[in-house]
Amino acid sequence: MAEIIWNKKTKEVFEKVVGNLPQFHRSIAQRLVKESAEELAKSRGAENVEDQDLVQAFFKEVPPAFKDMMKRLFSQLDLDYSQYVRD
Repeated sequence: MAEIIWNKKTKEVFEKVVGNLPQFHRSIAQRLVKESAEELAKSRGAENVEDQDLVQAFFKEVPPAFKDMMKRLFSQLDLDYSQYVRD
């Protein structure tokens, strides 16, 4: 299968959210969330990583202590995370 492509807006949200994580967690989260989002897109049979993949990957890979922060960041970036994950 060809390399998966990121939706431009989704990629921008990814970079902004990762950039707001504490430095210690940033590189780990960046790698894990990126891989997870790409796997989720592939499992849907999609060629592009979209918002739903990104949100689900963040909530799957990032420690629970950061979930409220992620919710705020997604909201600030006009991404309605609630349609993709259950609290």
